[in-house]
Amino acid sequence: MFKHETQVIKFLLQWYSVNARNLPWRKKNLNLPDPYFVFVSEYMLQQTTVNTVKNKFNDFILKWPSLNKLAQTSEPNILKFWSGLGYYSRARNLLKSAKIIHKNFKNNIPQTYDELIQLPGIGDYTAKAILGIGFNQSVMPLDANIERILVRLYAIDKPINKVKNKLKDLGKKFISDKYSSNLIQSFMDYGSEICLPRNPKCNICGINKFCQSYKKNLQQKIPLKLKKKTIKTIKYTRAYVIVNEKNEILVRSRPNKGMLASMLEVPNDVWVKNKKLLTTDHDIQKIKTKLQSKGSFEYSFSHFDLETEIFYGNVKKAKLSKSNWIKKSSYSSSRMPTVMKKIVDIAI
Repeated sequence: MFKHETQVIKFLLQWYSVNARNLPWRKKNLNLPDPYFVFVSEYMLQQTTVNTVKNKFNDFILKWPSLNKLAQTSEPNILKFWSGLGYYSRARNLLKSAKIIHKNFKNNIPQTYDELIQLPGIGDYTAKAILGIGFNQSVMPLDANIERILVRLYAIDKPINKVKNKLKDLGKKFISDKYSSNLIQSFMDYGSEICLPRNPKCNICGINKFCQSYKKNLQQKIPLKLKKKTIKTIKYTRAYVIVNEKNEILVRSRPNKGMLASMLEVPNDVWVKNKKLLTTDHDIQKIKTKLQSKGSFEYSFSHFDLETEIFYGNVKKAKLSKSNWIKKSSYSSSRMPTVMKKIVDIAI
């Protein structure tokens, strides 16, 4: 059994003091990252890469510099901002949580696990990340980087999904009483810079002498991958970009539940798995105008791919006086999700 946790902790803290990534949410307030910054960044980083989040985070803080400001905004506003980040349920959950904290905690991020875990969109990892990084509490959240380091250190030859509880127990060996915030972030950065998923930099690794995978020459094989490969479902739809004489595009809001809830869309058929089951959208059935095919494209969501045939048409605004329109010149900054913006791009 591995017996060098103390040496690993000491090395990682020293390494981090020199090599810490310069990330905007790490801006310190009284020697610790601002808990509000940590809170926002952890929502953004769920299933999204650090590089994608960096610029968006800065823009977010400029727009909503405090939790109080964020709690005052509306769902359409945050969904519009979130365009391009994907997984829009995170934006809705972030806003719901901000409103709860505003109401119940006087705009202060909760400092207990039990309070955080009750907030929408916060699970075990996110709660511990906020407590550990933002408040220096003695916890060890396990993200993909930390899990990878642990399975290599201990040469665990099973897929990570099969040993989650074991990794939680091992993670407890690395909890720091005084330097939790820096230690957690040092693990994350070391996994991002040195202990990489592929081709880890073992030749320059300062803890390779403690690493069981390195000793057994297993570092390229661990973590083990699940052999079963899931094949994505393909769904089909047709989308209709209808433009009036004022260069406005016909839009509507999606249902407030389900995929891309409450966001703007151009009219489109119900998404189906069997292309033969496509039926023309009810709004389009009412419009008597010639539709021109603009080709098709495929957009990849996390659990399925959407194949969309795109049509373009013109109509007089008076014929659809009760409908919603946005200017052609401003659709790219609207609260349309990325998939709808790409459809419009192709059509016009």
